[in-house]
Amino acid sequence: MADLKQGMKQCLKKILISKQHKLYEKEVNARNLSYDRWIREKEEKLGIAESILARESRSLTNDFLNVFFGQERNQNEGNDAEFVEKCPKFEIQGLKMACMPPRTALFRNINEEEKVNSNTDVILIPLYKGQISEKALDLLAEGFEKDKNIILIYGDEDVQEKGTLQEKPERSMPWFKPDWSPDRFLSCFYFGGLVAVRADAFLEAAVCCKEEGLLKDTVDPLEGLYQVLFEMIRMHGGFSKRSIEEAEGNPTKVWQGEQNANRMSVYHIRQVLYHSSREGYEQIKELALPGDAEQELLAESRYGKEGSQNSPLLSIIIPSKDNPEVLFQCVRSLIERTVTSYSYEMIVVDNGSTGENRKNIMVGLARISMKPGFMGCRYLYQPMVFNFSRMCNMGAKEAKGSLLLFLNDDMEILQENWMDLMIEKALLPYVGGVGAKLLYPDSRIIQHAGITNLRVGPAHKLQFLNDEQVHYHGMNRGVHNMLGATGACLMMRKDVFEEAGGFCEELAVAFNDVDLCYTIYEKGYYNVVRNDVVLYHHESLSRGKDGESEEKQLRLLREKDVLYERHQDIYGRDPFYHPYLTTDMLESEYSPAYRYQVTLDMPWAKAALCTEEVQGAREDKCLVVGMECAMDIYKWKYGVSPQKGKVKLKPEEMGYYFQGYSFVIGADNACYKKKLLLKNKENGCVWGIPVDERYRQDIKKNLSDQLNVDLTGFASKVQKQIFPPGIYQFGMLASDQCSRQKLVNWSSWVLEVSADE
Repeated sequence: MADLKQGMKQCLKKILISKQHKLYEKEVNARNLSYDRWIREKEEKLGIAESILARESRSLTNDFLNVFFGQERNQNEGNDAEFVEKCPKFEIQGLKMACMPPRTALFRNINEEEKVNSNTDVILIPLYKGQISEKALDLLAEGFEKDKNIILIYGDEDVQEKGTLQEKPERSMPWFKPDWSPDRFLSCFYFGGLVAVRADAFLEAAVCCKEEGLLKDTVDPLEGLYQVLFEMIRMHGGFSKRSIEEAEGNPTKVWQGEQNANRMSVYHIRQVLYHSSREGYEQIKELALPGDAEQELLAESRYGKEGSQNSPLLSIIIPSKDNPEVLFQCVRSLIERTVTSYSYEMIVVDNGSTGENRKNIMVGLARISMKPGFMGCRYLYQPMVFNFSRMCNMGAKEAKGSLLLFLNDDMEILQENWMDLMIEKALLPYVGGVGAKLLYPDSRIIQHAGITNLRVGPAHKLQFLNDEQVHYHGMNRGVHNMLGATGACLMMRKDVFEEAGGFCEELAVAFNDVDLCYTIYEKGYYNVVRNDVVLYHHESLSRGKDGESEEKQLRLLREKDVLYERHQDIYGRDPFYHPYLTTDMLESEYSPAYRYQVTLDMPWAKAALCTEEVQGAREDKCLVVGMECAMDIYKWKYGVSPQKGKVKLKPEEMGYYFQGYSFVIGADNACYKKKLLLKNKENGCVWGIPVDERYRQDIKKNLSDQLNVDLTGFASKVQKQIFPPGIYQFGMLASDQCSRQKLVNWSSWVLEVSADE
C-alpha cells in the first residue's frame, strides 16, 4: 500500500513538473526576442517603412574610393565614365544624391574653379560591401534638410547577408554608435560602412588636402578619404568647443530627437542605415588617420604657440589619509616610471592622519629623489571629516600649474608615456576632462573605461571584463569621448576646472567626479577616456567599498539624488551611449536593449502582508536574490523627487519600481514561483509583492550548469501608499509548485520610505 501511494505521488509530481515545463517554455518563447525581431518591430513603430528609392538600388560597393582617388580605375577614363552612368542617383524632396562625384574627372584633376561646381548636393560614400537600409535615403535627406550647417551624416549598422525584396534575411550584430565624438574619430573611423557628405564641402576639403600635398598616388584610398573628412570637419568647426547656446539651449530637443543639429557639422542618425556583409568594426579597426591631426588642432590653439620652455606645468593632486605605504607605492611608481617632456609638481592633501603617519609621510616626501621634470612635492595637512571634493579643491587652489591631475593614492603607474598622452588631449581647446583605463592590480580585468549615464545611475561599463578581449566594437581600445571619467585619475586644464566651479563639496564621497564631468560637458567641452593609457587601481584601499553597509548604501542613494538634482536635464541620457543599448540596468557589457526588455508597462502589483508565510519557509542561501533597482517611480523617470521635479503626477501614478534577478541553485527553476519581500527592519513585518518574470540572457549564459534559468529576471511596481514609513530589507520567497517546499533568503539592499511620501 505504501509503495502504491509513493508511486502515485511520483506520478502526480511528474505530471505537475511536465505542466510547469510547458508553461515555462511558452513564457520563454514569448519573452526571448531575437535582435532581428526586435529591431524590425522598433522600426515599424517608428514608421521606418520601405522606401521606393531604396527599393530601386540599395546595394553599394566601395568603387567610389577607387574612382575618386584615382586608383585601380585611373588608367581608363572610359571605364570611369561608364561607372558614373551606372552609379545610383537619387532625388528626394529636391535633394540630389549620388554615390560618387557627378563628374568623370579624377581627384588630381579637380581644380579651384571646379571644386564647388556641382549638380549633386550629397555624396554617399560606402566603405565596404553592404546594402542601404530601407529608409536610409529618406532619413539622410531629412537630416540634411534639417540644418544647412550639417556637412556629414552617419548612422548605425548591422550585419545581414544579401537578400531580396521577397526574402528578408536575419539581421544580427548591431553596431549602435555614439553621437559626434571628435576624439574617437581621431582614434578610429567609427562612422563605419556608410557616410553621406555635402558635395561642395567635401570637394573643397579634398582640394585643400591636395594643395597641401596630403593626397598622393601612394595614399591608400581609405586613408585618403579619412584625411579629407578630417579636414572637412575641422574646416566646419567639428573640433571646437560646443557653444553655450547648444550645450544649454533646448535639452528636450537635444536628448529626445536624434540630437540638436543646430550649429552642428556632424550629425548622427540613431537608426540602422546600412547592412554590411560582416562586422563593420573588423573592417575599419586598422584604418589610421594619416599625419598628426592632434598636433594640427593643437597648433590652432594658444597652447600650440608656446615653446618648450613655456610648456604648461602639471599639478598632481593626491588626497590621502593614514595610508603612507599605499601613498608611497603610488608616488614611487609615478616618479620612477614616468618619462615626460613636461614639468610637474605633486600636492598631497591629508585630512587628518595620525601623528605617527603624518610624520612618516612628511619624512618620506622629503626623501623623494629629484628627476628631470619633477618640480617637487608639497604636503597640505588639515584635519577634517573626509570630503573628497573639499580636499581636491584645496589642492587645486594651491596648484601652480595650468594643468591639474586628480590622482587617488591607490593608483599605480605602469607606462612611461602616460602623462604625455593625457596632456596631449587635455591641451586641446575643446577637451574638458581626460581619464584613463584602469585595471584591477596584477590582472587584465577592467575596473574603469569611462562613465556612462544610465537611468539607474552612472555606470562603469566593461567593469570586471577581461581587457585581453575586444569588447563592443572596440570600446576598450583607442580613445573615446565619454560623458564622464573617474576622479581616481582625471586631468584637465585649470581654467576648465574653475569654469565648472570645481568639485561640488555637497558630494563628499560619491558622484563628485561624475558631477564635475557632467558640468564640464554642459559647459560645452568633450570629456575623453584614453584606453591607450593603462594604470592599476588598488580600488577602495583607502575607505572601503560603497554599499557594503546599510549606512553607506543610504548615503550613496542620497548623494545620487543630489547629483541628478543638479543635472535634471541629462538624467538617464548620454550622447555617447546609444538609446538602443541597455539603459535601465547596471550591467558590464554593451548590450542591445532587447535582451532585458525593461519597462513600466505592467499592472500595479497587489502587495500584502505575508509575515507568517515567510516564517514557515526555510531560509536557505541556495535561493539567490540580486537587487538591481529599487526606486521611486518618479525618480526612475525624472531622476529627482516629486518635490524637486518639473513634472506633476497624480497620486495614483506614484509608486516604487523594483528590478533584479533570482534563482535556486541546484534546482529546476521552472518549478518555482517567486514573490519579492520587503521586511520592516523595526517591527519585522514582511510584505509580499508578486513579480513579473523577465528573460535574462546574461544570467543564463553565466549559469550554464543550472536548470531552466532563462526567466531569472524579475520586475514589479507597487503604489506608494502601501508601505508605512521605515527602512525595509529586500528578500525573496520561492515556492515549489510541484511540492510544499518554500525557500526564503534576504538581500543586503534596503529601501527607505519617508513619512512625507
